[in-house]
Amino acid sequence: MKLEETHLRTITRAHYERYPFIEGGALRIALWRSRLAEFLPDGLIRGARVLDVGASVGEVARSLADRGAEVTCVDLTTAATRRCRELNPALGVVQADALTLPFRDASFDHSIAIGVLHHTTDCAKGLREMARVTSPGGSLVVLLYSKGTPYHAMYALTAPIRARWTVDALEALPRWAKNALRSILKVQIGLRLDDRMLRRLAADQVWTPRATFHTTREVARWGRECGLRLVKRKRIPFYSKIFVFEREAAG
Repeated sequence: MKLEETHLRTITRAHYERYPFIEGGALRIALWRSRLAEFLPDGLIRGARVLDVGASVGEVARSLADRGAEVTCVDLTTAATRRCRELNPALGVVQADALTLPFRDASFDHSIAIGVLHHTTDCAKGLREMARVTSPGGSLVVLLYSKGTPYHAMYALTAPIRARWTVDALEALPRWAKNALRSILKVQIGLRLDDRMLRRLAADQVWTPRATFHTTREVARWGRECGLRLVKRKRIPFYSKIFVFEREAAG
């Protein structure tokens, strides 16, 4: 790994050790149970081995486990893996880098990465690793930030804020401003966040050390290069797309 990539990985890990992703509890689990059922229906995942790359505290993984999947969670940070084990003792939890997954080829029937690979130093390599550990015929579900969206513009425009202030600057916002932000987020993510979770979401959405944005054509090309067929995509308004790939059988 190049020195620059090593440095970025180090600061990304330190950032998320301090500011893990939000915990939405039952509401967030229900949201992802509904959202993923379209791509990974019950009949496909019941009893299947599923890998969740960048699982954080395991709420998306829990939405699959509740439908019968045998889920293994991977995350880069000690904070996330420790909390994931506390909340989900029935899940497998491994601390590892998404770009060097510690599993043999074809170890899982399906794999997912929800809002994670665009924070790594090499998004395409992360997809290749997922393809490697997924069995032929298996599905890969990946959420990535999209180019040309309102969130893409917002992230670019907030660069001066990131350069001058840390996420702790949110503490100085007046109560009315925080409540207005909470109301906007309630519409977008279905959750009303307390001050602690609001800060953690801002740390991920605005102050993250790295966020990359991608077109459908670019992501489809990555898939072809590692033996994946893009079978479906779905836009999530304002910021991202969910891509569904199938791992092609060896010819």
